[in-house]
Amino acid sequence: MSLGFAAAAWVPPKPPIVMVAADSRISFDQAQSPIDTGIKVYDLGGRAAMVAAGFALPALTAAEIVRPIVANHNRQTPDRRMGFYDTTRLLSFFLKRTAERQNGLCEVAISGFLSSGAPAVAYVIVSPDRNRVIFHSIKSNDTMAISVGGHPEASRLLMQGFAAAKRQGKPVIATGLCLLWYIAQHPAFSSVGGGIAVGTCMSSDDSFSWPIVEFSGQRFLRGFDVTASYRPSWPLPEVAPYDEEWCHELDQRIAKGQGLTIATSIAVSGYEIDSLSTPDDLFKTRDDPEAFENGVAV
Repeated sequence: MSLGFAAAAWVPPKPPIVMVAADSRISFDQAQSPIDTGIKVYDLGGRAAMVAAGFALPALTAAEIVRPIVANHNRQTPDRRMGFYDTTRLLSFFLKRTAERQNGLCEVAISGFLSSGAPAVAYVIVSPDRNRVIFHSIKSNDTMAISVGGHPEASRLLMQGFAAAKRQGKPVIATGLCLLWYIAQHPAFSSVGGGIAVGTCMSSDDSFSWPIVEFSGQRFLRGFDVTASYRPSWPLPEVAPYDEEWCHELDQRIAKGQGLTIATSIAVSGYEIDSLSTPDDLFKTRDDPEAFENGVAV
């Protein structure tokens, strides 16, 4: 299964930053029919983007519906751009309805900025028995990451890596990319692989950027390997630091059950999707809340 994460960091003096990242391997069912897409990160039309895992079509469809709505709103009312809260409400509404026909699981993590400039992340899950939205806002000197998809071993390594990076004072987002590349390279995590897709947004930006990223000499654009095609006239790649030794050591400690900590967890509260986004008020924009606590707006 696909593995990805949405993250936000606000560590002065650096400006706040948000990111989405995922592998690009296509998964197959027992009949060898593709069950997801190679692109698992999606722009949502403004300063928000998402990473998806699980059933692919609902996430792809919902993103395609929401992105032009947000983009058109921002173009027509540039002084009142659509906020993170409304973008997530729209996405959740259409994700639930497109997923109902497949009766399957779809996980989405969204990262972006509140109107106040504070970074935020949201987790959305749609399944036959659970349909919820959970928000988190990030304060100064804090970081937050939410993973989606992946077999338990791969997801555990990723989230424990985030926790270890915090303890050791390592850059959390860069460590997440490092681990994602490590997982994609190792046969033990056979469901995760291919290239790495990355989207980033700074607090001063109006929209997400989708840079060419380089891992161990290989270059990817939205997960597509462009190493052989790359030309000097193209944008310079963002070189992601890779520490194989650190990743391997963490992997071995986790396999032995050593040094495990409670990684960032998903709050148990939040909103039922149909209470957050109803047909009657779906397109009525609201102000972003100042912050979120226990998954809900303050």
